[in-house]
Amino acid sequence: MATTDKSSVFATGPSSASGIDSLTTTADGSIWAEYGNGADSTGKSGSSTIVRYAPDGTVQGTDTINGLVDGLKTDPVTGQVWALINNDGNAQLSLIDPSTGSVGAPLSYAVPSTTRGYDDVAFTNGQVYLSYTNPANPGDPVLQQLTNGNMPQGNLAVTNLLALGDTGTNIATGKTEAIPLSDPDSLKSIPGGKLVQTSEADNTFVIVNDPGTKAQSERFDTLTNVPAGSLDDVIVPTSSSGTFYVSNPGTNQIEAYHSSNLNTSDAYASIGTEIVQVDLQTGAQTVLVSGLSKSHGMIFTPDAVAGPVVQSTSIFAVGSDVQGASQPDSVTLGDNSVFIEYGNGADSTGLLPDQGSSTIVQYDMQGRTEHTYSLPGEIDGLKYDPATGDLFALKNQDGNSHLYTINPNTHAVSGPLDYAAPYVYGAASTRGFDDVAFQNGKAYLSYTNPANTGDSVIAQLDQGDNPSGALTLTSIVRLGDTGTNLTTGEVNQPLPVADPDSLKTLANGSLILTSDHDASLTVIANPGTAEQSASFVNLPAGSSGLDDAIVPTSDSGTFYVSNGGANDVLKVAVTGLNQNDIYVSVGSDNAVDQLDPTTGKLTPFIVGLNSPHGMEFVPSNGSAPVAAGATGSGFAALVNSLAPSLVGDLSSSQLTQLAGYASALAQGGSDVQPPSGGTNFAAVTNIVDQLHTLFPPHTA
Repeated sequence: MATTDKSSVFATGPSSASGIDSLTTTADGSIWAEYGNGADSTGKSGSSTIVRYAPDGTVQGTDTINGLVDGLKTDPVTGQVWALINNDGNAQLSLIDPSTGSVGAPLSYAVPSTTRGYDDVAFTNGQVYLSYTNPANPGDPVLQQLTNGNMPQGNLAVTNLLALGDTGTNIATGKTEAIPLSDPDSLKSIPGGKLVQTSEADNTFVIVNDPGTKAQSERFDTLTNVPAGSLDDVIVPTSSSGTFYVSNPGTNQIEAYHSSNLNTSDAYASIGTEIVQVDLQTGAQTVLVSGLSKSHGMIFTPDAVAGPVVQSTSIFAVGSDVQGASQPDSVTLGDNSVFIEYGNGADSTGLLPDQGSSTIVQYDMQGRTEHTYSLPGEIDGLKYDPATGDLFALKNQDGNSHLYTINPNTHAVSGPLDYAAPYVYGAASTRGFDDVAFQNGKAYLSYTNPANTGDSVIAQLDQGDNPSGALTLTSIVRLGDTGTNLTTGEVNQPLPVADPDSLKTLANGSLILTSDHDASLTVIANPGTAEQSASFVNLPAGSSGLDDAIVPTSDSGTFYVSNGGANDVLKVAVTGLNQNDIYVSVGSDNAVDQLDPTTGKLTPFIVGLNSPHGMEFVPSNGSAPVAAGATGSGFAALVNSLAPSLVGDLSSSQLTQLAGYASALAQGGSDVQPPSGGTNFAAVTNIVDQLHTLFPPHTA
């Protein structure tokens, strides 16, 4: 349960300033506050004061801006502070440079209004979004995207994303209803590239998924048993502990509340005299802080951590212990087993008379050998599919590729399957498939050695994750495609994908592809759909030997890392992970590094490795994926560990159903609920509740 263990007054406004409201923070830890001073919200009179406070609450500087500044926000890409002026008419925008303190000349909107304006701004994935006030009629826009981007000049142009009268899913009822958005107010970005917008008069907030795309959707919640028209800011915290800073216009102060055991899947709202925790699955409300005279603007700063900490390192497996295997590479987990591929120096083109063979070893979770498989050629991609419980083994990534599937329960190997034309075999075959990723029954392949613009680099397997016959492909990413640079915010930039390598599925359903020679990672959102988009981050100059990438689903857990030069696989327990960062195996550092995608900063933290390659991660609150159709001893053991008194009452079909829930949640899927009623309903519901704890849903 979330608790507040410390409260204090962070700062009291200058005697010349009043009406504190919006807060924001900059990269150096400074906290900026906006004081409206009673200025007119249409720009007829008055001015606002912007005060910059040091982390200890002392004043670092002040600025005066004519009109009422009602929105204040820092752009994480440029570092500039955006001041939104006159929220009820004659709106303008000024940008403040924190390094100099200079305030830019106000910019005006291409379509001015004397009765409407902009109350707040949010930034996500290099895009800029605005909360548009005072809608009068159904169809009037309430949420817009600034087409000028995050370095605007000239007149400001917008596109509409959400309008008064639009519908969404009511979190409390699960029904599709009109979203109460008569009074658009605060706007914030939250994890997952989503937005949360409040409507003060309605005491409602709406979560916008995939803003500005064809996949955009909305969920909303109206707070109950709170003063009318008192909702201001909503935050989804990025850490389980940290400090809420709240502007209190009743005292003209910024108050600080340090809190612990926060749920990073819940929302925290400043409303009336309280900060209220809201369960985003049910809408249930719990008061976290009370006793404020009035709460308005709010920001959250996670507790500072020194970065990830290695708690223990052990050797999980040694190649030479299993038939003299060598060169460990791919690592994948599933159904309480760890699978490791040893390349053994086999030929990756299929052209040599003696192409050699690869060894795949199936280990239990303690590192004991369960089974060994020997396949001809080089197996460079190995991945467990939670939907089917099978392994995909990709043979010969540099030419004459084939696909094997392995049933780890029966140890049956199927294949090899050929790829249909236009894929070619023989001496002219110079391309192949390096890795595979699964999502919702679909299989995606990283396609190696593209030579020309238009060559495929990620292809979807038309046969899905249960293939047979000649394999056909549909390209979803090609050499020459463009996307957004996550570090600079620049859009329509060529994707650095000249050397496609590792491919993984992220918790939100996106794909992440590494490109070794480019020292880059590319994220594909909504893969294979009309809403597909791409973004990327480059490693610092001089980085090389990039192989695998992990975005952790917990702040602690265990990495399994293939340590090629030492011919072993390490098991490394870590804490202090940042779930917004990417963890990459980098040969030039002989380390697993932490990569901040917003800055490009690379920090080694699992060091002293010898040519690291494949990786897998198991969160501390979870376990390896379980096959959706599993009803055997592996999944029964998991269920038994959750509810030993109940597992014996469940039918095989109910075990299968529960396995599907576990698989969906373990892959970061949205929430699942048991069917209502039926035999053993109480037992099924009990276990599903515990699965939610084991694999917390990733829906915001």
